Amino acid sequence: MLCPQQQQNPSPPARLLATRPCCGPGPERRPVLGEAPRFHAQAKGKNVRLDGHSRRATRRNSFCNGVTFTQRPIRLYEQVRLRLVAVRPGWSGALRFGFTAHDPSLMSAQDIPKYACPDLVTRPGYWAKALPENLALRDTVLAYWADRHGRVFYSVNDGEPVLFHCGVAVGGPLWALIDVYGITDEVQLLGTLQSSPATTTPSGSLSGSQDDSDSDMTFSVNQSSSASESSLVTAPSSPLSPPVSPVFPPEPAGIKNGECTVCFDGEVDTVIYTCGHMCLCHSCGLRLKRQARACCPICRRPIKDVIKIYRP
Repeated sequence: MLCPQQQQNPSPPARLLATRPCCGPGPERRPVLGEAPRFHAQAKGKNVRLDGHSRRATRRNSFCNGVTFTQRPIRLYEQVRLRLVAVRPGWSGALRFGFTAHDPSLMSAQDIPKYACPDLVTRPGYWAKALPENLALRDTVLAYWADRHGRVFYSVNDGEPVLFHCGVAVGGPLWALIDVYGITDEVQLLGTLQSSPATTTPSGSLSGSQDDSDSDMTFSVNQSSSASESSLVTAPSSPLSPPVSPVFPPEPAGIKNGECTVCFDGEVDTVIYTCGHMCLCHSCGLRLKRQARACCPICRRPIKDVIKIYRP
């Protein structure tokens, strides 16, 4: 017979406790990446419209103000995969993409400029370049990722990886930066894949070791890259950018008549005083000159002045 105290506080019913095997390894589990990234709902250019799932970004009006970011950080070797849903001829230039070390959630509308290049890449903590226009075709699937050495690779339609640029700071979280620019009108974020370190050595470079050791830091840029594709466009004034890159590709012949190596849009018409490289449009040259510790995108020597060249 229960005493009055036991009647007021009955014992809880017995529960079966989960047990684990006392010996032997459990089933092998592959790492799970988590939810696929979505576009950040607030941190976006004024011409960007998102669908209900924030997986599709469409640029309305003009050719710019299409800067977007992912809502969560992207892991090293995690591929950001994009489908180019709509491409409209008539504009110059195509999609710009890369990474940022700045949390988009902390950005205001005033923080997001019209262009990723050169407006963002001349700020510390932003790295982006342009997709070559001949690759920006409708239904193209672009994948890009960063490795632990701060190198960014991309592939088109699951093709061979191409070294895109270097110098990304990988000591903290990175968010994907995607500028729906120029002929690229609409992009869709797809599910992510994890790249293996052994597969991120570009064509024509030294073979990477199984552990992706520092021995593969010497490499050559894919020889099919043009001047605008192969030159390094990290933020020149950024303390996060390395003072010296692993390998600088030679300045290609004909760069003086090509596109600006920063914005990939304006015509090269400006000489950098100190090193003499002619690789910028005048607008980007003036922007770089105003930056603290500004340096040449080709050789990284300090910029003392920029001089516009007038052709007959």
